[in-house]
Amino acid sequence: MRQIKREQMNSTQKRIARRDFLTSIGRAVGSSAMLKTMAAMGIGTSLASCGSSSAAPGMPGSPNPPPAIPSPRPGDWPTNVGVGKSVVILGGGIAGMTTALEMTMLGYNCTILEATPVAGGRNRTIRAGDVINETDSSQTCLFDFDSDLYFNAGPARIAHHHEFLLGYCREFSVPLETFTNYNSGALLHSATSFNGQPQTARQVQADTRGNIARLLALAVNQNALDQELSANDKVNILQMLRSFGDLSGNFDYPGSERAGFPGQQDTGSRQRGEPLTPLQFQEIISETFWQQRQDFPHSLNQQSTMLQPVGGMDQIARAFENRIAADIVYEAVVTEIRKTADGARVIYQDRVGTSMTIDVDYCVCTIPASVLRNIPNDFASAHQSAINNFNYAAAGKIAFQSRRFWEQEHNIYGGISWTTQDITQMWYPNAGFGRANGIVVGAYMFGSNANNFANQTPQQRINSAIAQGRNLHPEYGNEAARGISVSWPKVPFQLGAWGTSDPGILLTADDNIFFAGEHLSILQGWQEGAILSAYHAIDLVVSRDIP
Repeated sequence: MRQIKREQMNSTQKRIARRDFLTSIGRAVGSSAMLKTMAAMGIGTSLASCGSSSAAPGMPGSPNPPPAIPSPRPGDWPTNVGVGKSVVILGGGIAGMTTALEMTMLGYNCTILEATPVAGGRNRTIRAGDVINETDSSQTCLFDFDSDLYFNAGPARIAHHHEFLLGYCREFSVPLETFTNYNSGALLHSATSFNGQPQTARQVQADTRGNIARLLALAVNQNALDQELSANDKVNILQMLRSFGDLSGNFDYPGSERAGFPGQQDTGSRQRGEPLTPLQFQEIISETFWQQRQDFPHSLNQQSTMLQPVGGMDQIARAFENRIAADIVYEAVVTEIRKTADGARVIYQDRVGTSMTIDVDYCVCTIPASVLRNIPNDFASAHQSAINNFNYAAAGKIAFQSRRFWEQEHNIYGGISWTTQDITQMWYPNAGFGRANGIVVGAYMFGSNANNFANQTPQQRINSAIAQGRNLHPEYGNEAARGISVSWPKVPFQLGAWGTSDPGILLTADDNIFFAGEHLSILQGWQEGAILSAYHAIDLVVSRDIP
């Protein structure tokens, strides 16, 4: 694993204060235009996300990760430092398996207690015959048996700079492929804009850029920025704006070929080369949905290139599992966590209901706080309070098997369509292009939408998702079939999608009990965060054993 280099970037270039810049625009083109430009530029809204892999900026469940702290990593710890020491790890997700893998290599004797029959935690891929159990329902996946027909119910993408997770993929020979996070041919849909008709992402982006460039060029040409720009600066910025917005020679925006051509969203169009009429800019800036959706692929953890394992995200979990399988006790439900004079004691029920006890030097607990708070323990009061008050995002997904009509009839290959409806997102498969059938994720939702989703029966979820999906693709109701859903707040041993609270004291040891999990990292909701949290817990343990 390579060391992350931390660099401080200093800029001595002349900067224009945004407030002065916009004030000048207001003088030139009016306060209304200034406010609209601010909205289109995202100024005054929180549109950048460095947290969850799932929650779009500004959406319910978007986490507030803790401040960055120097992160330890393999190579920092002395060889054989753990010889003669025992560790029990509670939970066999990515954090737990990373902990076991790395601590075993340091000489520690590790045991993982995993409550379910399979390791991976929320890293779960659903295929034909698999069962999704929730607290009040059970569903069996009815997809056809095919390597391309799978549904990543939990994490589904990897940022290109999540180097530790990607490093394990290389080490374990897990093949990767591109995940298309942004597709200009996908759809953006608001029930209250453009008469409820979905628009292609390419046209929304082209027309937004064109109008922003037009307004700023107008301000420059009316000398509104003369106090901030030299004559040469004005020439250069006008040239930049013409290119940025694809403006005409007189800095107007009559439309752009970047927006596509009439009928491009449907196969068979004969209108290539004909211009599209620009969308009304007032509608684009009428609600934050349009700005947020354009910003999404620019936030750090959503930027290209995104990746996914070939054949499903659980290929990573299986690769971890194969290396530490002998250390995992499956269907081991923890019933008590206790301190001892020189270590920790964990009591659990095995798969046949027999109560078992394990005494160790150290315990690393990766159980989600939403579950952990209900397990009897003798944690310190500050740690218990943090666990009791730890918040988790609600999230839900539903997937359907379908003919690949989005490719065959709408030229959409991978990516995400967005809507203001409850379903929030529609994901198109990023592999198996050109094949007859694929798995479309017909909803990925957070916050109150996800809570409503959780309260529906599986069949109600299917009915609702298909009805809403028709507003993006009219043929959806005749194509989407064999639906299966997951509501993470109702999944046993998870009871939530990802942590959203500041970890605070949970980043410290409680005697010989340590805590880890994606919720205790700066990358909440990401598998890389789970790995970083494991490294932090390992470092705390190792510091006890260094002579």
